[in-house]
Amino acid sequence: MVNYAAPSLGTELGAPSSGVAWFLSIYSLTFGLGLVPGGRLGDVLGRRTLFVTGLALFALGALASSTAPGIVAAVGARAVQGLGAGLISAQVLGIIQDQFTGIRRVRALAAYTAAGAAAAVIGPLGAGLVLTVAPDSIAWRVVLALNLPFILATLLLTLRFIPRQARTARRTDLDLPGILLVGAFVLLVTVPVIDTGIDGTRLRAVIGACALLAVATVIWERRYAARGRTPLFVPALMTARGFVIGNLVALLWFGGVLAHSTVLTIYLLQGLGWSPLAVAATLIPGALARVAASSVTSRVYARLGPRTLPLALAVQTVATMGLVVVGTTLDRAAFLVALIAIEIVVGTSSAVFEPPLRAITLSFAPPTHHGVAAAFLQLTQRLSATFGVALVTSVMFTADLVTVTRAACSAACSSAPAWCSPPACCRSARRCRCARSRWW
Repeated sequence: MVNYAAPSLGTELGAPSSGVAWFLSIYSLTFGLGLVPGGRLGDVLGRRTLFVTGLALFALGALASSTAPGIVAAVGARAVQGLGAGLISAQVLGIIQDQFTGIRRVRALAAYTAAGAAAAVIGPLGAGLVLTVAPDSIAWRVVLALNLPFILATLLLTLRFIPRQARTARRTDLDLPGILLVGAFVLLVTVPVIDTGIDGTRLRAVIGACALLAVATVIWERRYAARGRTPLFVPALMTARGFVIGNLVALLWFGGVLAHSTVLTIYLLQGLGWSPLAVAATLIPGALARVAASSVTSRVYARLGPRTLPLALAVQTVATMGLVVVGTTLDRAAFLVALIAIEIVVGTSSAVFEPPLRAITLSFAPPTHHGVAAAFLQLTQRLSATFGVALVTSVMFTADLVTVTRAACSAACSSAPAWCSPPACCRSARRCRCARSRWW
């Protein structure tokens, strides 16, 4: 939903492209940073307590972002919302880890994937409808507030059906310094990706700071573990080769998937000038394919075993490469048909790939670290998403790909006032902006 609202938000708040890129990226960063403490606190305080806390933060962030007076406030609100999402997700994955093993865990994770895919159908439809019928000045605010009724319903269901858990007597190690060091490192690495105009002096300063943070993180983690505490990089997990490799695969795959969906949505909205409702309708078949494929993932994995991963990943890679080809060679009608077909293949292969990847990776975690392992897996994915989304949106905005619509929109922009310096680009036949305005 947020991808659909971003262009209008940038226009109405007068935000630079870097501000909108931060708005899109910061959520994944704080999401990831909330996962590890959320998982560890859930192990001690009970899943329900942390789940309700996460819902409250998520609701606060949704409300604040939808009423933000400027881009800085909007980015801050999204950061709060991401933190709440991290606390929520850690409890869901912790419950799955606690309650299911073997093929039943694959089925549970497939249901988790199907729920996300179903949301990918409902969310864009709601966003597209609002952006189509609501006034431009408030449409993006309504989209960002659409989560609130669902949050309230989830909160009521949680209080009604999820029992309280007694607090355990054992102490938990949050390793907040380690989490903050990693978060600062990812934040600094992302700065030159978003701020492409950074000069050489500042770039060298950022690189030096990243190196210092990396060294400080290694030193801190070793000393923390030497004191008998549980560091962010838990030794029992970091020495499990299967867990480390699974995290590396998840890191690269998840960042690429979110970057793909973000850049595709913004390209269709701005680069091709499609209406939000048309974009949502075009991408829904792929989301439905993901839902349908999730229901058979456990059977595919039962038949193929670990071979499921490379096969699904190969199919997804080929399909994505095909999207690059059709996007540069076909006319609008043929491109639409090809896009729907390719997104169906991408959605299906993603649904077959993700649950087994999670199940195999988490199977290497000792029972005493189920919550921590699930949270760490999500952390690596979300940090990669932060960088991936920032990278692709920055490239799009810097290259100003939206100007590909210039020829198609020349008629609509022909009546621009004399002071509007060329080239003038338009979002649709209804509206036109000058070249000096970077966002619609």
